[in-house]
Amino acid sequence: MADDTELTIALAEYEHLRELSRTVHDQSTARLTFFLAVASGAAAVSAGLITTGRPDGRFAPAAAAGLGLLVLLLGVFVFARQIELNDRGRRYAVAATVLRTYLARRAPTLSPYLVMPTLDDPGPFAPEPFQRHWFRDLVSQAGMIALVNSALLGLAATLGVLLVGPAWLAALVAAAIATTSVAVHLSAIRRRVARSAARVGTVLTARPLTPASPPAEVG
Repeated sequence: MADDTELTIALAEYEHLRELSRTVHDQSTARLTFFLAVASGAAAVSAGLITTGRPDGRFAPAAAAGLGLLVLLLGVFVFARQIELNDRGRRYAVAATVLRTYLARRAPTLSPYLVMPTLDDPGPFAPEPFQRHWFRDLVSQAGMIALVNSALLGLAATLGVLLVGPAWLAALVAAAIATTSVAVHLSAIRRRVARSAARVGTVLTARPLTPASPPAEVG
């Protein structure tokens, strides 16, 4: 009876983690879709204003700049929220892996048939490590938002320098600012990933199910 109670609790917790992971995934996707839709709409409106603005030409650039600033501010907020959701998703994935390990150890004869990773066996779908290549972070959802934010900063720098300097200088400054912005965004992503790894490692180290190797993210 005690074993049945433990199994019931473990299965309920595992199902709860699945729902939390699904919620995080849906929220992340919805925020990215919303941000890209707003950015695309702002770009279309700006292009329309520039081509059909008032004859004196002053209204269109100001309106386009305002739209760009609003999209950039939205991008900063969405980016911060996105890396927070990614952090939750990573920790939920590790928690699910720990529970799968418990279930697999309860029924060792079924372990060869499990395809999802456990702490004892990564399985055919090896988990993605916390420490990963920077390009993987760049092409993530948060990385896409970082690229849009950086492009907007580079465009703003280009327009600003063009008012007082030549085109080659504007291009050089824009490239430098955009590259720096991408680096700052990636640094924020990687710091949050490292913090996730440290928190997971601290928790697992204090428990009997601590894996022999550093904890890994399960996608």
